[in-house]
Amino acid sequence: MLSKVSHEIRNPVALINSFLQLLVNNHPELKEDSCYLKIEENMDYLKALLDELSTYNHSHTADTEELNPYLLLQNITASAGALLEQQGIDLQLSKESAIPRIPLDRTKFHQLISNLIRNASEAMPDGGTIRIAVSCDGETVSITVQDTGCGIPKEYLPTLFDLFVTHKKNGTGLGLAICREIAEAHRGSISVTSEPGQGSIFTVTLPVA
Repeated sequence: MLSKVSHEIRNPVALINSFLQLLVNNHPELKEDSCYLKIEENMDYLKALLDELSTYNHSHTADTEELNPYLLLQNITASAGALLEQQGIDLQLSKESAIPRIPLDRTKFHQLISNLIRNASEAMPDGGTIRIAVSCDGETVSITVQDTGCGIPKEYLPTLFDLFVTHKKNGTGLGLAICREIAEAHRGSISVTSEPGQGSIFTVTLPVA
């Protein structure tokens, strides 16, 4: 149903966006108009929402190959680290044991970790530290993403991964739902512990085989 709805909405959204671009090309003064800027802001939000719906619709399955999650994490953190540094955020990665190759969908694993890094950064608007650690107990690989942000109220935790549940301004309620779907598509799980004012720890657990 979500796939059909997002598909039907995408066409008129693309058409409206095209007309908005033509309008501002013909009337450049609109770029300074507060009403036009609000329309543009909400159009950007709607396009982002449709993109996240599309990602959610494709997050239920995983096309896996044998990959080393630590090597993938190195690539992800190297890409994200420079941008986060500009926001006053220190992104750290540590390996706490030998890490084997496990069945992973490269693209979806990247989406999962990137979503968790983005959530962590949004919890620290004034800067802080994100620590990612990976370990293996022989049966499962565990990846923790810990931030030093504002934390999450206890009453929000039970529904945090539910679809369309969000407590953020302009949040879509899709990011963590996508994370859960991707983890479960890999026969794994995701959980969170958090205390207001003391940050949050998201833990992804994935089977070795």
